Amino acid sequence: MRSLFANVNPDDLAKQATPLPSDLEKRRVGSVAVKSMDRAFVSIEEENRRLHEQLMGAEAIIELDPDKIEPSFVRDRLEIEENETFAAFVDGIRENGQRLPILVRPLAHRPGHYQVAYGHRRLRACQILRRPVKALVRELTDEELVISQGIENAERLNLSFIEQAFFALTLKDQGYSRETISEALGRKEKKGIAYISHLTNVASAVPEDLVRAIGPAPAVGRPKWEKLGLLIADRRLSKNQQDRINGVKSGSAWQNANSDQRFDLVLKVLQTPDAPKTEATEVALGHGAVATVQFSARATKLTIPESAIPGLSEWLVARLPELAAEFRRQRHEADP
Repeated sequence: MRSLFANVNPDDLAKQATPLPSDLEKRRVGSVAVKSMDRAFVSIEEENRRLHEQLMGAEAIIELDPDKIEPSFVRDRLEIEENETFAAFVDGIRENGQRLPILVRPLAHRPGHYQVAYGHRRLRACQILRRPVKALVRELTDEELVISQGIENAERLNLSFIEQAFFALTLKDQGYSRETISEALGRKEKKGIAYISHLTNVASAVPEDLVRAIGPAPAVGRPKWEKLGLLIADRRLSKNQQDRINGVKSGSAWQNANSDQRFDLVLKVLQTPDAPKTEATEVALGHGAVATVQFSARATKLTIPESAIPGLSEWLVARLPELAAEFRRQRHEADP
């Protein structure tokens, strides 16, 4: 067109029409820059869209009456208030307020009431302080609730080994898969599945009432709990074992001990072998009556059949203080 209307030499036009290499490079750079800016604007718009959706869908933190909130249907922590740090935890909320909300779900069968997914310690502290509890309310299935509950515990204040064990066993007994239990405990890796088996095996070996008497024992790991489980047959304490533990629990050492020390007391008493049994000795009481005496390192057992001499047992028990005094007097006289 320029050659037609401007009387331009076609050769000169051809030279002008062919861009120099530097011109091509400048145009290419300019084009890339424009495309990059386009992509940047698209990225910003996309990010703004996602941010807007997040803000529009954000959950509001509300305040609820703590007395209208019930605990999770799966118990994780053994005892909240007996934990040595709980009193300081309550004091912290009293002085500084509740900084992190708990997570609850509404109860369909009880309008206005909720169930905790996580935040049991915060809830209990607010109940003690008689103040509203800050909470996020979310619709959760049972599986979503236990997963949220377990993950929050794993990320904040770790459960002790035995607390994890009973948490896992409870979920297993309720029919949850090992994969779900593993996820609830924050262990999605393959080794986590095997770890769940270790947890449930230990929890199945130790009586729950004994564990609750001991407490969470945060410093006691799997090897010691497994050792304790091996000392208990079929998850049931024998009468002898129960008597030993009751004796330990009634002592001052137990009352002054923390949870880890209580575990050590129980393990020690169950590891102590029974005193060797002795053969019973018969003592003739006359007229065909026979009493049985059995001596051991711990006690002497005297058995008098009531049919042998009726009333003898009561008479003997009544005379025991007098006989004990006579025994001490004779021993004192025998020892210069």
